[in-house]
Amino acid sequence: MDLCATESMEEPLIQPPCAVFRRYLKSRGLKFTAERASILDAVLSKPHVFEADQLLHEMRQAGRRVSRPTIYRTLKYLLGARIVREVLIDPKQTHYELSFGREPKGYLVCLKTNRIVEFEMSELDALRDRVCQEHGFEPVSHRFVVYGLSPQARQGEGSGTSTS
Repeated sequence: MDLCATESMEEPLIQPPCAVFRRYLKSRGLKFTAERASILDAVLSKPHVFEADQLLHEMRQAGRRVSRPTIYRTLKYLLGARIVREVLIDPKQTHYELSFGREPKGYLVCLKTNRIVEFEMSELDALRDRVCQEHGFEPVSHRFVVYGLSPQARQGEGSGTSTS
């Protein structure tokens, strides 16, 4: 599904990231190419945290022709445009998530199985706002990651990365 190809106002929630990305690229003298549009479409369809190589593999399996350098460059531009954000849950591998139009999430990361569990954090948002107000700060962003052992890891089950 090509989420960025149409200029119709029928999909107002999907169009803004495309427009933001186009403006960001144009402001840097870069073009909104078919490859970048395809990568943006793939990112917009990601419901959970992902890695660049995972995105590359999925796009190739879907029959899209895209190179590893193009994926990494485009993710850098999407970061700059604030459409995605880095999720720092693993010191060895950068993870990304769609941030445009989404509330920040918290993460539980199993140190043994590498399982990642996303959760809503409305109580933490309230705490963030209260602490910022007490100290005169205006919040721009924040991260909340808990590292531990999942029930499966404590029971000695297999390893694998998953989100739920």
